Amino acid sequence: MLDPLVIKLLSLAFALLLAGAAWHKFADHQRFRGILAAYALLPELAVAPVAALIAALEAALAAAWALGWNLPATAMATAVLLAVYSSAIAVNLSRGRTYIDCGCGFGAKGATGNSQQLSNRLLWRNALLIALALTAALPPAGRELLLLDFISLAAACLVMILLYTVAGQLLLNAQTIRSWRKPGGGSSRP
Repeated sequence: MLDPLVIKLLSLAFALLLAGAAWHKFADHQRFRGILAAYALLPELAVAPVAALIAALEAALAAAWALGWNLPATAMATAVLLAVYSSAIAVNLSRGRTYIDCGCGFGAKGATGNSQQLSNRLLWRNALLIALALTAALPPAGRELLLLDFISLAAACLVMILLYTVAGQLLLNAQTIRSWRKPGGGSSRP
């Protein structure tokens, strides 16, 4: 059993994360299609419909988290989606294609002007997100939330947003530092 405050916090955090991800994909759908195509995992004809499906799925999951609809199913669907993303990253890392924009920091740029590129760190981040999503599926302990709980929820949500933002920036910084260490300071693109 999990404290209902923790479940609410995870639900709100995933709602915000997925709503932001969906927003970026809908706002610049053409760019997202290009990012998806760069993974080279789908036939060209499937890229546009799969890109639309991913954005719609993220939006639907964000709504499900926000409204508390069937949290075990929502948590499992989120974990599966993140596992699919991790699989796509892992396949391209095994191909040596680290220069691809991951599509997760959509719009974020590092000091070198590059978007967030594929790395093993993204796999670790996704593993943590999968674990957190599945944690939210645990049954809640039987206690009522009080006013202080909702104040704590708002503060904790702000902290989680800041931590996620800082973690994303650290990933970008690590990528930039790696580019400085390469001969010529360029990308690893063949």
